[in-house]
Amino acid sequence: MLEADDADRDGIPDIDILIALNIEAYCGMNAYAHAFSPTGNSNVEQLPVHPLVTKVYEAIHASASKMEHFVLDHVATACARLGGGSTIFCKYDKDRTAIQVTFKAAQYINQYMEGGLTQSNETMSSSIMTSKIYADVALMRIHGTRLPICDKNVGQSKYAFNLLQSKFMPDALKPPP
Repeated sequence: MLEADDADRDGIPDIDILIALNIEAYCGMNAYAHAFSPTGNSNVEQLPVHPLVTKVYEAIHASASKMEHFVLDHVATACARLGGGSTIFCKYDKDRTAIQVTFKAAQYINQYMEGGLTQSNETMSSSIMTSKIYADVALMRIHGTRLPICDKNVGQSKYAFNLLQSKFMPDALKPPP
């Protein structure tokens, strides 16, 4: 995780750059949401937060001075609601990619089984859905197709996170023991 005092060559903390990029991307997504699904407030100079991207806005603003892992999750959900798609990519195709891919796959499976991908997580029973998603994630991470890639990367069919790294990961992204 980035520390607030880490700086790039211009002396700007890395987390500030990340937040600035996230806000810029959010503004584009918010404008698209207003064009895609008008709310009647499109004539104002500064567009209000569109209901389809509220979680994105909240996650970005909650991330001030820290890394907020669920920004990507909220963006992917908003993209799906806006008729788009998302891709998870890592140039080395390693464990962080697999962890995020299995989490998104479990979310999509559960949303589909509960009535369709256009339905939001908020309309379903969140405690039941969360526990079911985590159970499905664990199965995919223990028995999934990504394990041969883990074996190729580290010589073992398991994710290469140490105990300290795992301790600080959000529950949705923790590897199996």
